[in-house]
Amino acid sequence: MTTTKTTAVTKVDSAVFRRRLPEELQIMPYTLRVLEFVGLWGSWNQFPFFVLFMTTGTMVILFPKAFLGIGHSEFAIMAKGIAERASFVKVVNGLAEFFHEVSNADNDCYDLIRTTNVKIRYFWLFMVLYCATGPIIFCIPSATVTYLRYWDAIGKNLSEPLVYEIPMEQEFYGLDIRKNFIHNQIFLGFSFLAYCASKFFLLVMITTPFIMIKYNSLTYQLVCERIRKLPQLPGGPKPTGSSSSNRTEVNVSELAEVVRLHRQAYEYGITQQIEDIVHLPVALEYFTCVMFYCMAMFYISTYIDFSLFNIMVLFLASLMETFGYSYLGSELSEEAAAVGTAIYDLPWYDHSVELQRYYRLIIQRTQRTTGIFGLRFFLVQLTTFANVMQMSYSYFLVLKDVLQQL
Repeated sequence: MTTTKTTAVTKVDSAVFRRRLPEELQIMPYTLRVLEFVGLWGSWNQFPFFVLFMTTGTMVILFPKAFLGIGHSEFAIMAKGIAERASFVKVVNGLAEFFHEVSNADNDCYDLIRTTNVKIRYFWLFMVLYCATGPIIFCIPSATVTYLRYWDAIGKNLSEPLVYEIPMEQEFYGLDIRKNFIHNQIFLGFSFLAYCASKFFLLVMITTPFIMIKYNSLTYQLVCERIRKLPQLPGGPKPTGSSSSNRTEVNVSELAEVVRLHRQAYEYGITQQIEDIVHLPVALEYFTCVMFYCMAMFYISTYIDFSLFNIMVLFLASLMETFGYSYLGSELSEEAAAVGTAIYDLPWYDHSVELQRYYRLIIQRTQRTTGIFGLRFFLVQLTTFANVMQMSYSYFLVLKDVLQQL
């Protein structure tokens, strides 16, 4: 039993994590179960399911669109969006150890973790609903129009060839998916399966980094909570008749523990490991958002038809994902900066030089910008998102002028 307890945070075993922490404190329980299902967490025995899903999406969407027709690298982004296994394990290890320590030391920290996990659970349920309905929303319009045209042609005995709608513009292994009804239905069936696989990976690709960044913000909130409680933490018995100033004394060992926790959250790994995982997917998400913005605006300014619906679905999805990264990135930066404010609010001027040395260590760390950097170049935050939206509109105007002159 003691061996299991001491190695629970260092061994890569998701079942150990679920046993170590109470259910209300577990790290991404739903996401880890999904990753277990496709062999990206825990045992590799389930990895063939990941290969099956990736093959379905690649052969139905990516390969035909890349080599047989027009398309975009949606599945390439998804494949990269699933982070490297080793880095992801380090993040979960660090979060599990961090939450275990602070929840045992302070009931308020325990409540803060539990409240955050409740919010994350609601977010997870929303994403499951969104990803489950996505393929249906994407395929139903084209299927409805196709069936209406088909039955209308049969009722009127029309001999002219019909042009059927397809969810995305592409070719499909030589089938006449635009004018042959049977070929169109075959393509629609395979497309629905591919879109389901696509949304499955989207569920993993979005919930994993979003929840990791949210947990990282939570680590800084927990450090702030421990800092605010420093004057109230037990530092040994107080002599009878002691002055009220004794209540603001800080125990050196408790302060050293807070410094270690802050270093663990910032310098040793959690923030840095998360950035290693998401810095490229975040940059690709920003680029995709700009591309879809220009495409959607140009399409609307040119003409409006049935294809506009699917373009707007893709654009709004990319916009929501980019905004989510930006919002969480801003929250992370604000919570990290709040640690320095919490330290400064302590009566540090009444404390010993030894305590002030610890305070200086934390303040020096908070003076450096903490956050997620896309491609390690630009800070992911709400102001960046606003600048990208303005830049996208400028790109659209330039693109429109160039194409009008051709």
